[in-house]
Parts: sequence; C-alpha cells; structure tokens
Amino acid sequence: MTETPHSHSTSSSISSIPDEDSERRILCGCAGANRFVIVALGLLFLSFLMSSLIAFNATFVAIMDKTTSPLYNGSISADIDWASSSLPIRDRRLSFGVLEKSLSFAGGFAGSMLATFPVDMLLKKYGPHKVMTVIGIICTTMVAITPTVMCWSFPAFVVLRVISGLAISNSFPVAGYIVNEWATTTEKGLFVAILSGFVEVSALVTMPLSGLIATRVSWDMNFYFHAILCGLLTLFWALYYRDKQTKHPFVAKRESQRISRGKQPTPPLQRIFRSMVIWAIWIAVIGNFLVAQFTISYSPLYLSYVLGFHTTTAGVLTIVPLAVQLLIKLLTGLASDRLTCLPEVGKLRLFNSIALLGSGLFFILLALIPPNGDAFDVILIIIPIALLGFTSGGYPKCAVMVSQQHSPFVMSIVQIVACCSLLTGSFVVPALTKDDTFEQWRNVFLIYAFVLTLSNTIFIAFARAKPAKWVANPTKAEIIPADCAPANVNTSTLP
Repeated sequence: MTETPHSHSTSSSISSIPDEDSERRILCGCAGANRFVIVALGLLFLSFLMSSLIAFNATFVAIMDKTTSPLYNGSISADIDWASSSLPIRDRRLSFGVLEKSLSFAGGFAGSMLATFPVDMLLKKYGPHKVMTVIGIICTTMVAITPTVMCWSFPAFVVLRVISGLAISNSFPVAGYIVNEWATTTEKGLFVAILSGFVEVSALVTMPLSGLIATRVSWDMNFYFHAILCGLLTLFWALYYRDKQTKHPFVAKRESQRISRGKQPTPPLQRIFRSMVIWAIWIAVIGNFLVAQFTISYSPLYLSYVLGFHTTTAGVLTIVPLAVQLLIKLLTGLASDRLTCLPEVGKLRLFNSIALLGSGLFFILLALIPPNGDAFDVILIIIPIALLGFTSGGYPKCAVMVSQQHSPFVMSIVQIVACCSLLTGSFVVPALTKDDTFEQWRNVFLIYAFVLTLSNTIFIAFARAKPAKWVANPTKAEIIPADCAPANVNTSTLP
C-alpha cells in the first residue's frame, strides 16, 4: 500500500517517541501498566480533594445535634449558649438558619465556579502536576482550619468555603488531561469511567467515616482526618504524577508507543460553542449534577430527618447507592469499549437514557409513595442514585469522542455547568424543605425527575460518536483502533 501523508504523519509522531525516551532514564517499566497506576492516583487525588469540601456536608447533622452536647439536660433551650467560647471546639454545637444553611453548602460550589476559568488558564500554562499540587496544599489547609473558623465567624466561614471550592474547580478538565495523555485508544471509555467516579469515591469515604468520627470521637476531628487524607494524596500526586507520559521514569518505550496522542494547543472556541452536540453534553450535566447534589449533601439529612435513621446509620446507608453507582460506572466503562452489537452513538444514547431517564422515573415513584420507615424506603432511594452510574457510557464519553484533544476545554465548561447545578441545588432544596417533611421533599423529587427527563431527551437528540469537524487532523490511532481497522488500512503504525 502506498503510504499517504496522513499515515506518514502518524508514523512520524510515533517514531519520535523513542527519541524522547532516550532523553530520560526509565527506572521501571511497571510491566507496561504504569498508566493504570496514574489513573488510580488521579481517581484517589480528585476524590480526596472533593472529600475535603464535602466533609462539612457529612458532618452538618452532628454539628447541630444539641442532644450530644455536655450542656444538654433533657431539653433544648434557647437560653443555653451551645457555642460558648468557654467550651472546647469539640463540645460546641452550632445553629444554622435556612439562609446560613444555603450559604454553607453553596459557598464551596460558588468558589469552584468562580475559579474554573482562572485555574484552567493556569493548567494550560503550568500543567496539572504543578497546579493541582498547589490546590491540594490549599485545600488541606482549608479543611484543617475549618472547625476554628466556623466557631469564630460565620462570614469568615463562608469565605473559607468559597476558597475551599478550589478542590473541585477543575476536576473534569484534569480528568480530560489524564485521559488524553495516558489512555490508549481502546481504553478511553474505561479511563473516563474510572476518573468520573471521583464523586462516588469521595462520598463513599466521607459519608460513613464522617458520621462515625463525628458521633464516636468529635465533629471537629472529622475535619482533621480529612486534612490528613488530602495532604497524603497531594504528596503522592506531587511525587508520582507527570503531565507527559514521555517524561515519566516508570513508562517503558512499548507502553509509550501504545498511548495515543495528537493534540492542538488552541481550541476553536467559536466552533465549539456553536456545536449542538457539545451543548447537549453540557445540558446532560445539569440533570446529573442536580441529583449529585442530593447524593453528596442532602441524602444524610433525608435519611435522618424524613426516614428517622440515626446519624451514624444514615451515614452508612449513604454508601450503599454510591457503591452500587461506582460499580455500575466501572462496568459500563468496560462495556462501552467492548460492546459490538450496537453502534457507538447507540451505546451513548442507551447508557445515558438508562442513567438519566431511568433515574427520573424512579424519582417519580419516590415522590408518589409515602415512606413507611422500612427497608423498602431505603431501596427506593438507592435505585435512582445507583442508576446514574450508567452515565459513564453516555455524555462524558461523548465529550471525549467528539472533542478529542480539545476535551480539557469542553470539560472545563462541564465543570462550570456542574458547579452551577450544585450551586442552584444549594439554595433551591433548603428553600423547599424548610421543615424536612416528606411532602416538601416530594416537590424536590418531582423537580429532579423533570430535569433528568428533559436533559436526557436533548442529549439523545444531538448525541454523536465521531470527532467533530473542528477537531484538527485527528490521527488514525485516535479514530480507528488497530483491531477494528479495515483490511486496506495500514495498521503497522497503530498501537
């Protein structure tokens, strides 16, 4: 076969890899699997950054629980100064009105939204390694001083929450960087599934441990514990992660050749913003993260106040739907890469519909069936949350497939939309559930169902599985996996 200029450019890009390899010392090949260590590190680092932010959400009930205060004498009286400065921080109990509750939850998400573009510019200039290391140090400090600031001044606490929003200001763009730099063409679905699981992993760790530590030790100790976790993962990230796989001392030449590349530094912003499929992806994010707000912030409150579970029990119960969701997310990532009976766009629509439309239908059931305080109520709240795990085969993968090397920018907008959804939920849900009764929560569930159904309908109408026209010169390695290439295509240069 005559070699085309396109295949020649592919060959050139791959043949240049050994030259870069020769400039670095390969300490260990890690059996050609160092990219999986990187994706695991990325998942844990992003997870514990988010845990540093939602540690407050999971401790909220314990902070307000006057019955566990040493001043409690069988009745809760307004005459008692539950937050007296004469008490050690661990024995103080705070009170939050509706507005204070909303600001406490919304502060972090507002900070994340405000920081997304500035941090994104820093990521482009300095890379995820340096930028996220600094963010990790800042977030570790913020969560460590949270108890002191909270007891000192509520306005200062809101400012602290805004600064803490750095923790999740660019989680999705960083995930996009890792997928583009470290995933092979046949592993992008798996990498997307793993890295998008940081929300579930953070809640899986934070919700039960926070309830346990806050009730068995003290509520302030929970923040110190999360500071230690965040600090350790920041250290591991700083020591092990590299922005370029060609610069990593544990990546052998063979693995380096398998990892796909092909990036363009400047994304075509106007064409991206005119793309209907990209807008459909961003709209799907609204539905997913409006419900994610319930998962990471309000599910312990619902389980405690509406279903009547103890704080510790509620914290443990929250991990069940999240564990199932994470498992579904990983299995979906594998299935979306290997399922051959459906076209790629069909898989995107199928998995996204199971996630968003399926979750919406169960939220309708949840709104129509009053709770009885039994196991059925717990199962009914588990199912719609767990179904969201199927999204890993839907809009996140669509974003990577369509935008290719521009996925970090597309993911930065995903980050902003997600934060807007979380921010909106921080005000809407407390306003609708002032007394935390089922009748009030019913309206919230119906809103969830409507938004999920609408966002999924828009996504499946515009979803595509091919690189957009504004993706400049995608390589064959990015489009045609070697094991799927037609017979007349030269695959000698493919991974």
